[in-house]
Amino acid sequence: MNPIRWFVILALMAAVCALEVFLAKRKSRWPGLVMPLLALFPALFVLPNLLTNALSVAENGLQALLSLLAMLLLFVPALVLLAVYWFCRRRRKRREDVEKMKIQDL
Repeated sequence: MNPIRWFVILALMAAVCALEVFLAKRKSRWPGLVMPLLALFPALFVLPNLLTNALSVAENGLQALLSLLAMLLLFVPALVLLAVYWFCRRRRKRREDVEKMKIQDL
């Protein structure tokens, strides 16, 4: 592949992750869940097709294994975005708890 294409793909991935961090840091937790859900929907639409394909080629173990691997790879972007969301929300919660403790100490 062309190196410029790799750069564009990496830049888009970084932009999506940065947008997820921005949304996850919001006071409301719902905006941060939009991107993981949007990443999950295509995987859920393709999942039945891949399952039927994996079952139809079950006699060939390698093809069935590759189909199952493809199914798992479809969920990777959603899992990455959920991990970013979880990390940001956890960090926000910890910061709020520290602020509450500081107020109580006064």
